[in-house]
Amino acid sequence: MAEALESRLRTILSGRRLRYAWIVGAVLWLAWLGSIALGRGDLDLTGTVVGADYLQFYAAGDTLRLGQSARLYDMAFQSALQQRLIGPGLHSYYAFITPPFLAAVFVPLSALPYRLSFAVWSVLGLAGVWLSLRWLDADHPRAALCWALTWFPIFASVSYGQNSLLSLTLCCLTYRLWRQRRLWAAGLVCSALMYKPQLVLGMALLWLLQWRRDWRALAGLTMGSAALAALCFGRWPEASQAYLKFALTVLPDLPAWKQFPLWHLHTVRGFWRLLLPGKSALADVMTVLCSVAGVLAFLRLWKRMRRHAALLFAAAIALTLWLTPHAMIYDWSLLLIPAVLLWQELPGLRVRWQLLFAAVWLATLVGSSLTAAQLHSLPVSVQVTVPVLGLVLFLAQVWITQGVPPDSHRPDLDNVIRHRVGD
Repeated sequence: MAEALESRLRTILSGRRLRYAWIVGAVLWLAWLGSIALGRGDLDLTGTVVGADYLQFYAAGDTLRLGQSARLYDMAFQSALQQRLIGPGLHSYYAFITPPFLAAVFVPLSALPYRLSFAVWSVLGLAGVWLSLRWLDADHPRAALCWALTWFPIFASVSYGQNSLLSLTLCCLTYRLWRQRRLWAAGLVCSALMYKPQLVLGMALLWLLQWRRDWRALAGLTMGSAALAALCFGRWPEASQAYLKFALTVLPDLPAWKQFPLWHLHTVRGFWRLLLPGKSALADVMTVLCSVAGVLAFLRLWKRMRRHAALLFAAAIALTLWLTPHAMIYDWSLLLIPAVLLWQELPGLRVRWQLLFAAVWLATLVGSSLTAAQLHSLPVSVQVTVPVLGLVLFLAQVWITQGVPPDSHRPDLDNVIRHRVGD
């Protein structure tokens, strides 16, 4: 039966069908670049600021560079600054909602003209994808990079000017250091993700479960986070206090904002908020239940194969996307990590992995548009990316447990791990 399934999947995922991904990817990138080239000033052909969300980071860096850190979270000031930077053609406001230390990253970039600054940021992001693939030990990093560029979350990360590729790079560097047993360094690098603290959920849980082995990583994460907090409150005290108040009072229920693009939220929480409009309490209960199910599934996998580091890290990243209350489509670029690790670690299941990759690729391509279309004519909508992710994670766990013997039947993999990373 398994052989029949493999044969059927090979037929479905023929080379001709897979080539459609290259066509779609090329159309996306060429259309976007053409829109930028034909736009006026810092606006593209549609009248949207080039890089969209990048404007919030550029303005935040400019705010610090000009010595106005106390006004980093002053919406009126930031709106006026963005208007001054882009000109009268700007009709939207892009709110900076991350900690002050991230704004410091954009101080040197804010000294450049806006378009050039965005171009530099985009190149750095793509370089981060390349480094990520190398740190994951991808067999053919060039081919993997080309495939990654056809995936909508990677395209969205660049075209929206977001920081998701920075998150991807930091996660992959954390993985590399962790596999090399450089645990203090792994924890410190992981702490840099605290501009989006929800992104450390899976890794922190993994390290907690095996704290006797990974306590140094936990200590590094804790110390790094404390150092960043001290930096923020010591260097930018007023901005840090404003951010802390914002994080405690506004961020927890960000989807309730009237202007928030709920159709663009690709999380379990967003799924239930869209499916149960006006019933936020019930939606949150369903979110908690789904989150508990995800954690239990992760625990089951961890108990079965505690020594298979790559698969556990892949599961931790996948769990992060399942648990996080806030993830837009570009944040799904983190799923590149489990995709590469599964492909590398279990090559005998590559035909099945192709099926799961194709499902996620297609869902992320059309998910936001389908949800927005539903909201135009229906009182409720289904964010298809979330159930697709749930099904994919379920099937991946089933196939992993079928394809990998339990730890009790496996040799100690420490020497294998060290060999693979060059220790």
